[in-house]
Amino acid sequence: MDSLNQIFFALALLLTVVAMSRMLSRPYTGAELSIDDRLYKALLLLFALAAITVRVYKFGTVPGGFNQDGAMAAVDAKALADYGTDHYGMSLPVHLTAWGYGQMSALLSYLMVPFIKLMGLNAVSARLPQLVISLLGLAALYLFSRDAFGKKAALVVFAFGSIAPWHILQSRWALDCNLYPHFFLFGIYFLNRSLEAKHRKLLLCISMVMFGLCMYCYGVSIYTMPLFLLMACIYLLAKKQLSIGEALLALAVWLAVAWPFILVMAINYFGWDTVEIGPFTLPYFSGSVRSNDILFFSENFFSQLWENIKSLQRTVFAQGDDLPWNNIPAFGSIYLFSMPFAVAGFVYVLCKMKNNHGAVLLLFFFVTGLWCGLCTNGVNINRINIIFYPQIIFTALGIYTVLCRINAFPAHLGVAAAYLLAFALPCNTYFGGYARSMDYYFFKDFGSAVTALKDSDAERLYITGKSQGENTPYVSEILTLFYHETDAEYYQGKTCPEGLLPFGERYTFARMEDIDIDPEEDAAYVAAESELDCFDLDLYDVEQYGSYYVLERKD
Repeated sequence: MDSLNQIFFALALLLTVVAMSRMLSRPYTGAELSIDDRLYKALLLLFALAAITVRVYKFGTVPGGFNQDGAMAAVDAKALADYGTDHYGMSLPVHLTAWGYGQMSALLSYLMVPFIKLMGLNAVSARLPQLVISLLGLAALYLFSRDAFGKKAALVVFAFGSIAPWHILQSRWALDCNLYPHFFLFGIYFLNRSLEAKHRKLLLCISMVMFGLCMYCYGVSIYTMPLFLLMACIYLLAKKQLSIGEALLALAVWLAVAWPFILVMAINYFGWDTVEIGPFTLPYFSGSVRSNDILFFSENFFSQLWENIKSLQRTVFAQGDDLPWNNIPAFGSIYLFSMPFAVAGFVYVLCKMKNNHGAVLLLFFFVTGLWCGLCTNGVNINRINIIFYPQIIFTALGIYTVLCRINAFPAHLGVAAAYLLAFALPCNTYFGGYARSMDYYFFKDFGSAVTALKDSDAERLYITGKSQGENTPYVSEILTLFYHETDAEYYQGKTCPEGLLPFGERYTFARMEDIDIDPEEDAAYVAAESELDCFDLDLYDVEQYGSYYVLERKD
């Protein structure tokens, strides 16, 4: 794959240089892709079907198992669906306690609630909100690009977004922060639309609602969203696209949605007490370590800034390998050979800025992503996810520039063939070898073993703490709560089903070597392979689930 990437990169660079030289040496007006309406509609439908197919194929089973952060969001969502609390019993929290030391944004859990109500707690119901929002994000990507750059450019943007590896991967599993780029794009679409539409104030208010909801998608919104809104406001006021009254209306609507989250951040920054407003809770997290992730709280500011710049460059521009669940090695977030096209698209947008407010808003979107990378320590793909929509648009517009400025069938065919092959190869990898590796990273074997004990008659259940490393009982616990669909009030000790011990007595999460194993006890176990020496295997019925084992007493 390295050789293929190098060949494609060289070709992309050559085409980009030729196209940009023509673009910069001649007036750009009049250079358009030639395509009739019937073919346009057919291609749009084809790309939409491809986008949906690759995102729903084997949905819920690939990736196998379940990520611990997604499980935490889903467990809280079930508690919200059942009782209007998180799984600790906090009433309608604005921000979730999650692991205690590191909180979790709440919007994803609230979006899971209707799906869990209808389908129960499982991998499909927990992942569906991210899938639905991601597909709506693709629709917004097309609509915004059509408004800002024309329908022909929008077709290329939509086509590229449909096959972009980053967009495909994040749509197929549940992680709270991955909602952020979509709601950001929704806000930008409605904001740009409001500048020309008849019902401008209504659309402006809708955009501010979307930007307000961004605050509940990811904590970095506290220092990224205000920057974008400030830049957009100053620009639109200067261009007389927004009146003072409309700007104040927009601020009021955004604050009406965002103020609870902003107050939560203030409560935790100043160490104030938890606030309850009606049924809603604005919590103080005494064990928080999230401030360690922010540049402004670093002990050595300039050293950390330099590290952040390197992380930003590696993650976004070099598309280096990331966490296994964030990218497919050798393909990158937008395909490794695409960066020349992204540069061309960036220049295209700069050339389109005059009297094109959508182009300016897109640049502000990109600048906000860069700001996120500079201010967030050690960014990976998840932490800087808002930059990928601008990057997708830049890359697609660069491809569009090549198609328009090099009016030669072999060049068009070569670009199409390169991306068709680039799309086919990671799909084959994703649903093949990559999927098998993800079974390990998403704890599939552990989940299968725990699920086998869901209806166990044993009085006590001992679950290994070796689910994620040598000693992570908190991960074992949250995954067990997910797979056992544990009732929140049972977990809290408020209720206890007849015939069962209270949750704290029935379940123990620890390494087997830290447990006093009594063969006479009415107990069942989930043990890692390395822990089998703790048992006299002659006394137990043993079932293997990959590298984990279920042990139950022989009758």
